[in-house]
Amino acid sequence: MTAGHLGWTIRRSAYFDSVALMRVAEQAREIPGVMDVAVVMGTPANRAMLLASELWPADGPTTAADDLLIAVLAKGEDALRLALARVEQLLAAPRDSSPVSREDVAPRTIVSARRRAASANLALIAVPGPYAAIEAHQALSAGLHVFLFSDGVALADEVQLKRRARELGLVVMGPECGTSIVNGVGLGFANRVRRGVIGVVGASGTGIQEVTSLVHRLGAGISHAIGTGGRDLDAAVGGVTTLKALEWLAADDDTGVAVIVSKPSSRDVADRVLAAAARMGKPAVACLLGYDGTVPKGIDAVATLEEAAVSAVRLSGGDGRGLARPAVIARAGTGGAIVGLYAGGTLCEEARRLIGDRGRFIDFGAEEYTRGRPHPIIDPSRRHAAVVEAASDARASVILLDVILGDCAHPDPAGALAPVLVDAREHARHVGRELSVVAHVVGTDDDPQGLGAQEDALRKVGAIVCASNRIAALTAREIAGDRHAG
Repeated sequence: MTAGHLGWTIRRSAYFDSVALMRVAEQAREIPGVMDVAVVMGTPANRAMLLASELWPADGPTTAADDLLIAVLAKGEDALRLALARVEQLLAAPRDSSPVSREDVAPRTIVSARRRAASANLALIAVPGPYAAIEAHQALSAGLHVFLFSDGVALADEVQLKRRARELGLVVMGPECGTSIVNGVGLGFANRVRRGVIGVVGASGTGIQEVTSLVHRLGAGISHAIGTGGRDLDAAVGGVTTLKALEWLAADDDTGVAVIVSKPSSRDVADRVLAAAARMGKPAVACLLGYDGTVPKGIDAVATLEEAAVSAVRLSGGDGRGLARPAVIARAGTGGAIVGLYAGGTLCEEARRLIGDRGRFIDFGAEEYTRGRPHPIIDPSRRHAAVVEAASDARASVILLDVILGDCAHPDPAGALAPVLVDAREHARHVGRELSVVAHVVGTDDDPQGLGAQEDALRKVGAIVCASNRIAALTAREIAGDRHAG
């Protein structure tokens, strides 16, 4: 049994949005002495997750899918009571007991919301995976495009949703769609970037964030960034959303250059997507990690997200120069392994490919780490624990990290990470080792957290801060002893 004091409560028939619950849990974890907090709907999958994490009693009462489960693990009874009270306070805060008119009552279904907001054309869905497909079908029936943030959606449901959307002339972005920017409006974990002529289609949330933020940093701007969900280029899905998004960008007068970003995909689907991009009649850049096929004429194929941004800016008429690397020659050659602890899956995959067998990597945004828990972009506590653990690994010489900014991200991720890095490096020195930290901050100075302030917070605690994920990975390689890191 997990050491500590466990407390739990149930709110019967009390539905809350999953993103709101993530934020509640994250804030309650900040109370001193609190070890873990889970605030989730009572679905079978969530209950199983709580039981596996020893955050719920095996003989607890039966719960329904629309019940709210609150569990707190703390070092002492006082911290436990404070955390439970804090959760209740946060859950109650949005509710207003004052009399309201019928028009002020929030609609309880997508159909009723669509009737009230007749001009709306998009629904954002963030409910537990087993129920997300039902809500998405309702949105399509109401004539709405869908931004499907939810994870845990079955592949068969994704295929059915996307094919139905195509028949209706609509699009489903997702599931597990982390980021989109439509007409300058950010959805999910989007960054605040200037408007411009570069359109992005991405089967990757943090890949879109990296490319759009770097485009902004290089002085250009974004027309639209359409997220598709990480499985869109799988053979079973067939790139339905990606192909539709390319059609939109081809017809959009405000888009002059198209960028396609994807994690490893089906070779056949990638071939169809690249062929469609070549037919757009506009310059196009493709960063398909792991793709080894033949790229059609007219497509600028690149190997990294930074190169995608640089190429797109150059094709749009901007300055095509790359970003500078920090000087670390004096610290190079320390030997040892690189430990990559990432919040972004595509960033993790890109770094893994650049570093090779010199490193080991964990993507804390993967479904096995986020099932029933906040995404690490919102709640970095699980990754913080991994940083401390890596400091105890005698084989590790470099910790490689991404820090993600944006409207829905942690309000001060670098500030929360800084004391963890101090403790980790001090622990390594105590046992006679030098531990380097290399980090890349994804974002802009227009984001609520502020790119410059976040980078400075990391530099103050000795981290080497790099301008792109590519540069961070190569810098880590150099420190670990690979003097040929390009």
